Amino acid sequence: MQPEPSSSRQYVELATLAQRFQAAILDKVIFPTVMLVPFILGFDLLNLSAGIDENFTISFATQVKVSLLEILLFMALNSYLLKEYGQTLGKRIVGIAVVGENGQRLSLQDIILKRYLPFWVVAYLPFFGFVITISNFLAIFRGDQRRCLHDDLAKTLVVKMPRGRKIASSGVHVGSDGKTEASDVMDA
Repeated sequence: MQPEPSSSRQYVELATLAQRFQAAILDKVIFPTVMLVPFILGFDLLNLSAGIDENFTISFATQVKVSLLEILLFMALNSYLLKEYGQTLGKRIVGIAVVGENGQRLSLQDIILKRYLPFWVVAYLPFFGFVITISNFLAIFRGDQRRCLHDDLAKTLVVKMPRGRKIASSGVHVGSDGKTEASDVMDA
């Protein structure tokens, strides 16, 4: 029998499917918009315009530079937000956060090597990448913890996080009833 939790403790539940979907859509809309400003400003600074001819055809080398710039900016912004707040911009707006199975904030190494890199690499494999990418997102419908394959691989959970709050460095406690003990949630 488990001890009765203290009445002063707060609880956060696992994020709903709708919240996760909303956050994903917002990320797909917000991130390209946020990226547009530094991209336009950096275009001339990196001399990327030299790789475009009079028909606005972009050279392969310029495409590679642009892709690398986008990946670096994506990694910098999302890695910072996930490390500090457990949230991407979309998750922050919706009010959900990513925590480790142990309730701790994710390390930068876990964010990059476990959450992003494996699925980015697999996504570029012909056919197999498409199947794994679709399977990644469809996996959310199996089980009570509403986890995608990237959550399983990175050992993460997505929980409701009130706006203006963030996960303390000591983490949160994950209960077996789908609720997460949030006595360690603090103001952002």
